[in-house]
Amino acid sequence: MTTIPILDGCTLFGPWPQHSADLSVETLVATMAQNNIVRSFATSTTGIFYDYRQGNIATLAAARAHPQLFPVASLDPRAFPESLGEAEARAGEGFRLFRFFPERQGWPLHYAPFRELLKKCDELAVTVAVTTARHGEITELADAVGFTQAPLLLAGVSPSNLGEAIAAMRADAKFYLETTALLAPGALEKVCDEVPNGVERLVFASYSPLRYLSAALHPIIYSPLSEDEKALILGGNLKRLLTK
Repeated sequence: MTTIPILDGCTLFGPWPQHSADLSVETLVATMAQNNIVRSFATSTTGIFYDYRQGNIATLAAARAHPQLFPVASLDPRAFPESLGEAEARAGEGFRLFRFFPERQGWPLHYAPFRELLKKCDELAVTVAVTTARHGEITELADAVGFTQAPLLLAGVSPSNLGEAIAAMRADAKFYLETTALLAPGALEKVCDEVPNGVERLVFASYSPLRYLSAALHPIIYSPLSEDEKALILGGNLKRLLTK
């Protein structure tokens, strides 16, 4: 196991419909301690599936109770325009990363309320993460965010749509890539080789304890990348993003 202090870009706690995993805050914190995770960027699943405002309240409470957790807000474009006020309020409380879950909430990327929320996030100077797991979604997202150069994390990308992510990252320097599902041999190295400053645009995220943390962590630790490159992916890049 690496001795590099790790920042985990996405962890979850709370209810997950039809899933038996223990997603309690206590399990999350214990998992962090066992794997040298010094800071986790946590989101309440209540905000994904039920009420984004209550989810953000729960996220802030968890972060205040456990200093090793950094609160990440979830926003729901379906609750427009109230969600604009929620974005402003959470940014005022110190939230620096906002997540969108279109596939879980059933709304399209080509969606006027989503576009307006992205504009608001740009005004607030917060980093945004969007799940783009299906073919064509990265392209659609790239078309939707041409107005801004604010950092944007592509989440949920797997080897099957990695080529699309690489194309978007080569065309626009604002795109960064979460490593969560890049489990195929050589996937990380491909990004580093094919994308300008590629190693500086990869961000480790595990989605633990919903997913096994080791499944996301081991491809980085046991890759042929240098220790300095691994340190960037495992925390340096995210720290730089959120302090811009």
